[in-house]
Amino acid sequence: MNLIGYILLCSFLLLMTAIPVWFAIRVKRHPEKDRNMRNVMKEQRGAEYEAGMQKLLMVNYLSTGLAWLVAALLQLVFGMEDFSSMLIPGCALCLVLVIAKWRFTGEFSKAGAVTFAVVLVLTVIYLVVN
Repeated sequence: MNLIGYILLCSFLLLMTAIPVWFAIRVKRHPEKDRNMRNVMKEQRGAEYEAGMQKLLMVNYLSTGLAWLVAALLQLVFGMEDFSSMLIPGCALCLVLVIAKWRFTGEFSKAGAVTFAVVLVLTVIYLVVN
């Protein structure tokens, strides 16, 4: 890859991490501007729940950006295929979001736990077969 290709790749990776960081900062400083946070505020479940959901959304945005970055680095550094480089961070992202929701809101997401289990099984099967 030539110099222009590396510059474009680095700028793309920077963009992929800058957007989720910007979303996390926005939800922290101006929660009324975030669509997901406005939906949480409409539920009127209390200030403690809203603060927990605000933290959850920040973790969601930051971990999603980190998962995209890790997937790209797995593909570039280790030469993994597209699908397998997305399965590993996707599995970790599901686990992080299940734990974060449980920690910040006190709710255990059964759908998130099932999604994590399915993605984990798919990851192991795909990596063993290939």
